[in-house]
Amino acid sequence: MTDSEKINHGQLGFLCFSYLSGFSTLFLIEAKLVKQDVWISNLLAIVFSIGVLCLLSYVQSQHPQLSMTEACEKLLGKWLAKLVLVIYLIYFLDTGVLAYRAISWFYTTAILPNTTPNFLILLIVLVSSYSVYLGLGTLVRTVQFILPFFILSVCIVSLFILREVEINPFLPMFQSKLSAIIYGGMLSFGFPFGKVVVFGFLLSRVKNTKKTFASLVTAVALSGIYLLLSSYLTFGALGIHLTKLSAFPFFTSIQLVKFGEYMERIEILIIAIWTIFTLFELIVLHYVFLLVIKQVFKIKETKPFIIPTGLLFYALAYFSYTRMMDLGAYDFEIYPFSSLIPSLIIPVVLAFITLIRKRKRSMQDQL
Repeated sequence: MTDSEKINHGQLGFLCFSYLSGFSTLFLIEAKLVKQDVWISNLLAIVFSIGVLCLLSYVQSQHPQLSMTEACEKLLGKWLAKLVLVIYLIYFLDTGVLAYRAISWFYTTAILPNTTPNFLILLIVLVSSYSVYLGLGTLVRTVQFILPFFILSVCIVSLFILREVEINPFLPMFQSKLSAIIYGGMLSFGFPFGKVVVFGFLLSRVKNTKKTFASLVTAVALSGIYLLLSSYLTFGALGIHLTKLSAFPFFTSIQLVKFGEYMERIEILIIAIWTIFTLFELIVLHYVFLLVIKQVFKIKETKPFIIPTGLLFYALAYFSYTRMMDLGAYDFEIYPFSSLIPSLIIPVVLAFITLIRKRKRSMQDQL
């Protein structure tokens, strides 16, 4: 992991799409809540996430020579900035632990029922730590290699599931209460779209900053299209009632796909790519976690802390959400609220302070 690593805006967009799209279709919690009105909730979440990106890009544009962690210290002062960065550290740990547990529960429930979840988590932590050691450049090149296979496999599977869809499952529309739609938007913003705040800490590592915002917005929009397509196909193939009962509804709908009489279990290919994309999410979280650790504790070299921080993720995942219902309850009842401070409120505060300071400087220049 080197501090001189630079990537271009396109690579950042590819990384953002893979980061948001990994296991975003695993539970489809907001779809189960608002049913055929899920597209409204997703649209609300997408708009808010784009707004967050706009705020972070504005802050970064006013401090082009600084990283986001350094900009926080300049805007908030030394000690308040440390408090904000500690909040982000907790958020990264929380989000990472949720991802580790989600992928481990999926595998031990649907694929490898005789495997211990904690063993899978340990393997993923080791892979993530090694990837962080290789650096950001290696990660984005891997994303560029894997992404075409993901798009191709999703398109093929979607076409075959589409044969099972007889009518538009999003009709009739506007059947849910406004409060339910808003809460569905909060669920969708908390997971996956609000997680885009992580990329605010990578903006300073992009070569062409002028096109960064457009690349990230494109990635968020495409991720939203993918999520909506998954909800549409799941409702169309399984029906709304069976979707609500299924633990992994999109995976269940993919199991319906067959090529002829002999080629079955095509979902294994999708699972492999899903897993890789979830790894990308965990690697990004681990990488940015180290960037923030460096600023908070004024560390010169982060490489010695790669394994210890990876083990920290493992230890927290080991003791957290030991039952799948605990994970589901946290995702549904707590995470939409706890994620608001780092993913929405803090970016608003940083952008507001930046705007006030800019106006003060302009007034002073006029005088």
